[in-house]
This record gives sequence, C-alpha cells and structure tokens, in this order.
Amino acid sequence: MAGSHLLRLGKVKGKNGVLSALRHSKRTLQAERGAGANIDPLRTSFNYALTGSGSAEQIDRRAKVLMVEAGIDTPRKNGVMAIEIIFSLPIDRHQQGTRLLFEDCLQWVKKHISGVLLSFDIHLDESAPHAHALILPLINNKMQGHRVMGGVGNLKRLINLFHTEVARHYGLSRNETKKLNSKAKESLFRQILSGLVNDAVMKSMVWPCVRDAIHNDPLPYAQLLNIEHKRQSTSDKSKSFVQIMTSKGKGKDTNAI
Repeated sequence: MAGSHLLRLGKVKGKNGVLSALRHSKRTLQAERGAGANIDPLRTSFNYALTGSGSAEQIDRRAKVLMVEAGIDTPRKNGVMAIEIIFSLPIDRHQQGTRLLFEDCLQWVKKHISGVLLSFDIHLDESAPHAHALILPLINNKMQGHRVMGGVGNLKRLINLFHTEVARHYGLSRNETKKLNSKAKESLFRQILSGLVNDAVMKSMVWPCVRDAIHNDPLPYAQLLNIEHKRQSTSDKSKSFVQIMTSKGKGKDTNAI
C-alpha cells in the first residue's frame, strides 16, 4: 500500500456545514488539537493553501453572498451545500516534494468539477499528506450538488480520470480494497475504530455516516491513520495481516482509488 493514493468525494450538508468544513481545513477547530487528536500542532505551520487567502468565516460569507446573488435566500433543508474532495498521498510522501502534485490536483478539479471553488488546502500535519478541495455547487444560478456528485458511474469516471491524468504520472497506484476478503476488511475496520477512539470525529453528528463509509471501504482510512496493511502470503492465506500498527496520533464520503 506504500505507493497507493486515494480520491474521495463527499457531500457537505447543513446550515453550518460549509463553515465547519472550512474550519477544519483552516485548522481553527480547537477540539481537533486536543490530546489523542490526529493533528500534530508542531507541523501545522507547514500546511498551505493553493487558493486566495481568507479565513473560514470570510470564505463561508462569500459562498452565502454568491447564493443570495443567485436568488437563493433559503437553501433546501437537506440540500447539498458543498462538495468536498480529498486527495491523499502515501505517508512516505512527507519525505518528498508534494506541491507540484497538489497543484496538478487543483488544475484537475478546475477542469472536471463544476461549481465555484471555495478553497484548496493542503495538510502536512497528519500522517498522510492530503488536500481538501471545497466546491460550492452553484451552476446557472442553481445549487446542483447532487448533479455534481452524480451516481456511481460518474464517481468511477472521475476516479479513473484522476488516476490516468494525474496520479499515475507520479508513480502512484490504486489502493487494494477490492483484494481484501470479508474477514480482513472487518479486522481492519476494528483497528481503525481503535485508532479513532479519541478523535473528535467520533463525537460528530456525521459519525454514523463516516463509520459506515469506513466499514465499506477501510483501506483509505487505514492509510490516513498510518495503519499498515500487508498483502496476505500465498503460502498462508489465513494471514491477511502480517502487521497492523497505529500511529501515535498523526494522522473525512465515499469512493476511493
């Protein structure tokens, strides 16, 4: 898994959903910095943004102004307020330059994802280097989050495009979730839950959705948490995991590569 990467797309909902996502990207949530959190505050200064400057509150206000200007005063209660895309790299990429790769990720977003790009933030203070892109799905003066996300076919199309146009040029491979048998997936799922026991996400209102996403596709989350998975030996297929190890606190729905 050392050379694998992942791309995940998620829907941001709720009146304050965009602001919460931005506060995470901008590292202003105090709860994420407490004991047992996956963020290393000593490395937060290495984070950077590839979009213009602005606080979480300023960017959230800009999104609301754009909606009002489009005639959207009261969004639908369960409407998609933003699309969040996460690009995550292997943990060993901390020892290599990541800016060029993430700049290509940004250009890929601009090329393939409709809407208004609100922010593109890179985090280097967790176990795996990763980027958060937040898009306001405002298209032709309408909020079209479900259209931007699309169905399974569209998600697979985007996943394949990203691998072909960006990831493979940096020597990155797809993850191996489909190669895990049910017993191995369940074991890895429980290891991840143990690694998140002190994480603020378990106390979040979105935790049930996150938990289900982890259960369905555990390998990308294991990569983010520095939980190591090794392929099962051909000589002993009962051992799907040679070693599973959780990082000491380094280190968000729903498709991955």
